[in-house]
Amino acid sequence: MTDLLKLGYSGTSVHQNALNTTGHNIANVDTPGYSRQQAIQQTAPAFATGEGYFGMGAMTTTVRRISETFLTQQVRNDTSLAKEYETVLGYAKELDNLLSDTSSSPGAALNEFFAAMESLNDEPDSQPLRSLVLAEANTLVERFNLIDDRYENTSDNLNTQLATNIQDINRISTAIAELNKEIASASGRTGGLPPNDLLDMRDEKLRELSEYVGVKTTDVADGTVSVFIGDGFPLVINQESFTLKAAPGRAEQRELDVFYSDPKEGDKMITELITGGEMGGLLRFREEVLTPAVNELGRLAITISETFNDQHSLGMNLNNEIGGNFFRDMNERELMEERVTPYQDNNKSGSLGLQVEIVDSSQLTNKDYRLSALSAGDDANPANATFSLRDSDGNALRFEYTDASGTTVNKSVVTMAELKDPNIRIEVDGVRLKLPASATNKVYQGDDFTISPTRNGAQDIQREITDGDEIALASPMRATTASYNTGSIAVASREVTATFKTSNTGSIVTSLGTPADQSVFFDQKDGQLRFYDSGAVPTVSDLPDGIKIDFDPGNTYAAGDASMEYDIVDASTGTVLYSATGADAFELGKTQNVIPDTWGFSMDLGGIPANGDAVLVEFNRDGFGDNTNGAAISDLQSEGVIDDGKVTYQDAYANTVEFVGIQTAEANINAESGAAILEQSISLRESVAGVNLDEEAANLVKFQQAYSASAQLIAVSQQLFSTLISAVGR
Repeated sequence: MTDLLKLGYSGTSVHQNALNTTGHNIANVDTPGYSRQQAIQQTAPAFATGEGYFGMGAMTTTVRRISETFLTQQVRNDTSLAKEYETVLGYAKELDNLLSDTSSSPGAALNEFFAAMESLNDEPDSQPLRSLVLAEANTLVERFNLIDDRYENTSDNLNTQLATNIQDINRISTAIAELNKEIASASGRTGGLPPNDLLDMRDEKLRELSEYVGVKTTDVADGTVSVFIGDGFPLVINQESFTLKAAPGRAEQRELDVFYSDPKEGDKMITELITGGEMGGLLRFREEVLTPAVNELGRLAITISETFNDQHSLGMNLNNEIGGNFFRDMNERELMEERVTPYQDNNKSGSLGLQVEIVDSSQLTNKDYRLSALSAGDDANPANATFSLRDSDGNALRFEYTDASGTTVNKSVVTMAELKDPNIRIEVDGVRLKLPASATNKVYQGDDFTISPTRNGAQDIQREITDGDEIALASPMRATTASYNTGSIAVASREVTATFKTSNTGSIVTSLGTPADQSVFFDQKDGQLRFYDSGAVPTVSDLPDGIKIDFDPGNTYAAGDASMEYDIVDASTGTVLYSATGADAFELGKTQNVIPDTWGFSMDLGGIPANGDAVLVEFNRDGFGDNTNGAAISDLQSEGVIDDGKVTYQDAYANTVEFVGIQTAEANINAESGAAILEQSISLRESVAGVNLDEEAANLVKFQQAYSASAQLIAVSQQLFSTLISAVGR
């Protein structure tokens, strides 16, 4: 009877444990990360007698947590990947919508601007149409500025979200370390039996952590888990957690980077090592989508400004002035200096007033660059410091080095003295690096500088002219054949290729420097034609009545000759400025340029001149009905001006929109794929570790019936004992 009572007691105890476990499963059916549990029972040790071994019932050995480590890890990995794709997609959609929306698109405004220019070319003296061009120019500028503002907002949002993510990562890491402590303590109290609910809580924290960053884990014998990110940087070791922090980067102070706080070695920047999760998505979007797109738009804005200004400065406005800059000069000193940013950890005693000048917008790229000081020179002569250059992909670049004689070579290293020498040009990818001769500069070995030629282009573009009369549609050059001509010579075409500006000292300044040869040019000061003599003492002489091309002034032409010599003379004094003899003479019957290549304009003549025929070139004063320069400006819309003259304005913008669109589409595909894979991983885990209510209900009935049967054993044992007592009492 005693054995029967023990058997009944063991049965009720075991099945009560099973019922409790089943109830625990049912109660946690919706608890995130919960793994179903199972009470494990086994037969109690048998009792040996002479008749054999009699069973002593059952006992509960442990409560097992049904969990597959591989599936749990897979859910973490897929969560990290899906969250990264989701984050990239969210930001990429915003940028894509901004660039493709006609109400905010610079591309649409660019079309409207050139449409207004076309209308003005049809009526060059129309004041309403001139005002329309200015208004459309304003719209174009505002669109670029808007894009830049949105970029700044997006960049700020990225910084804020990155800092918030790091706070959450630190919070979760601390919680995991605390759970490690509790798990190790609980396992010790129970002789190594696992604290299932604590393990579930820790796994859920690890999954939550994977939403922010990709993690790797290592199980330790004492029940704790070590957590690592990046290239093996520990977030949690045993019961200790380590922290991350967001701070301005070494190379880019406007963007936050991720730093690992090492207790022994200090902060280490690990931005490039971060992958996965929301933080990995933020950094990936910034590096692979946002920065290239903004640099591309900046490149387009700079190219529009520079090419439009270059052509506009070759025209004449309604004030009888040579056209100046239509848009802001992208080579203002302030803008050139803003393209250079010193690294944060540079030697604080150093300084470098480097300027980055745009010299050929068609060669600009969408990359940033790193200028590194290889040596500091010596204290007596810091100008001996040497520099190398790498692009944002880490590729070593060579400088285009042009010396005072005009010889160009490629060099991998340049000195500070060379950067300061105004007679030496140091260029790369369409920009010139230079130091003002008067600046005091000192660098130290290891100093680095970020060069961003196009980053601020969309921000910097501004309309320069303020009055419609300043739009330079006419050509400053007027060419007419002499009234006394007897031949068939005619002006086939004329083009101003460069304008110059005289200084107070009488010299001239051009975009290409000081001319090396004698030249005739239109002066930006007053439109006057002037002759520049490049002798030992350069002089500039007025040509008030322009110049005259005199054919065969020496009467050397004879009937049957294939060519005719000509002089270019000062129309007011007759002074010869240029003589075309021999091979340079005019070939009869052909159309050819008769102006020297070094002058600031060209003129093609056709036909057959007679002895003494002449063509007069003068300033096109009051020639306001002329739209020659306006037509050239309009032609810029269809000309290749970017990527070495292969890409038009609109194509460049379309390429940017396409780039962002492709990145968005790719992110969308990745996000959908990542979400589907994550769903599958969760389903697989749930099929093993999840609570199935139907199964638990069946277990509930089974364990309840078993409990009742075991209780019946106790009742039978009591009845037998009572019967025995009664029999003895009689």
